[in-house]
Amino acid sequence: MSSISRTLAVISLSSLLGCAPTDTLPEEEPTIVFGDGSHSLESISMTVVAQSNDDLNHPRDLAFHPDRTNELWLVNRGDESLTVLFDPGTDDFRSENFASMGNNHFLAQPSSIAFSDNGNFATTHETDDFTQGPPPMGSPEDFMGPTLWSSDPDIVDGGHGGHLDMLHNSPNGMGVAWEEDNTFWVFDGYHNSISRYGFHGDHGPGGSDHSDGEVRRYVEGEVDREADVPSHMEFDQQTGLLYIADTGNRRIAVLDTATGTLGANITPNYDGGDQRQVDGAEIATFVDREIADMGEPSGLALYNETLYVSDNRKGIIWAFNLEGELLDWVDLEREEDALMGITFDSEGRLYVVDSVAEEVLRIDL
Repeated sequence: MSSISRTLAVISLSSLLGCAPTDTLPEEEPTIVFGDGSHSLESISMTVVAQSNDDLNHPRDLAFHPDRTNELWLVNRGDESLTVLFDPGTDDFRSENFASMGNNHFLAQPSSIAFSDNGNFATTHETDDFTQGPPPMGSPEDFMGPTLWSSDPDIVDGGHGGHLDMLHNSPNGMGVAWEEDNTFWVFDGYHNSISRYGFHGDHGPGGSDHSDGEVRRYVEGEVDREADVPSHMEFDQQTGLLYIADTGNRRIAVLDTATGTLGANITPNYDGGDQRQVDGAEIATFVDREIADMGEPSGLALYNETLYVSDNRKGIIWAFNLEGELLDWVDLEREEDALMGITFDSEGRLYVVDSVAEEVLRIDL
């Protein structure tokens, strides 16, 4: 049995028994992650670094550029746009918004964003509507999928002309995580599945040839979408484990991406590429609602061997070690439905989207 399989076996067994993997170990002093460990807003340093007048319109997720680390990129559901925050929290702060022709399809109702280390990024979209005109001429309801973008300042526009590629058959996309090159994992809310999207060579800005795309659909029916609450994901480069905010099931799940065998073709295949089911992949509960009393997990961030989770219902940020044990939590005292995407900057500070207040918060750990 591989080390990945052994990790999943421990987590899966603990879920069946209704206890944490280390329940039988002696009690240890609690780990303090936030402030003084009192779980209170007063115990931490939190700063509002951007507001609605900084080109935020119901933001849902955020990610730092891998090379230009002073750039924090966001997706806005309200006007289907991209916003870049330059030098947030400093005297040099400014914002820039991108939306142009075709954003109602290529950036329709965006829910999440993730960068590749090559500077490209992908977005997913919570819609199963006709985004390219009314029926029968418009694209069908099961057509939507993730979009690949360039972050080149001379190309990015938030619309048709700035997109590098798009693959289809994952409407109601709720989360995205980068694996390698132009390959990303997508929380497919239409099929309640997790899908691996390999864009491979892009078609260039504004193109339309998607035929080299590769799609692998995993664990269909084993995760559950919660409408209007993004289900973010984090891919662990060291272990190949994919951590999933399985919002509808009120848990954090973990998928062993090295498991499973190729199955039947996915139909319909709108792109003409290689699209297949994956059978028998291992997915397990990493944290269930009873361990952490979670409401609706949404944002995820993996940093320094700790998994951080934003709770959309309760306004809490949770912190777990990689054995699924609760380390600490802090109540940000935000409205229900507010907290969504979270991420870390290069200095180890946590950034959080408040979609209701249209703010970006920074927590100095």
